[in-house]
Amino acid sequence: MEKNTSILLPDKLSMFLGALLFVSPWLMGFSGEPLASWNAHIFGAVIFAMAVSETFAFKVWEEWISGAAGIWLILAPFLLGFNTHVAAVAVHILVGLATILLVAWSTTDHDTGHLA
Repeated sequence: MEKNTSILLPDKLSMFLGALLFVSPWLMGFSGEPLASWNAHIFGAVIFAMAVSETFAFKVWEEWISGAAGIWLILAPFLLGFNTHVAAVAVHILVGLATILLVAWSTTDHDTGHLA
């Protein structure tokens, strides 16, 4: 039973992050920033969907997509031009960094055989 909890913890945290990112424009007050809001909705849904998919069967491509989403979230405020909205920048960068860390954790567990 302990093994299953370990398997799902990074995925559960990723699901939470994806959902949090999706609703963050309303929670953090940047729903009036269209690019920031749409980016949060789209990539929140992507992170959530990849985490749900990973709970059924681990696939490396899911980690690559999640990792790319994390990198994009860090760069998006500057590339899309909403870098003057502090809350939007903070949410995107923090969720991006957390997503990358969760990808590394999940991948490391799979590569070491802890989740085989």
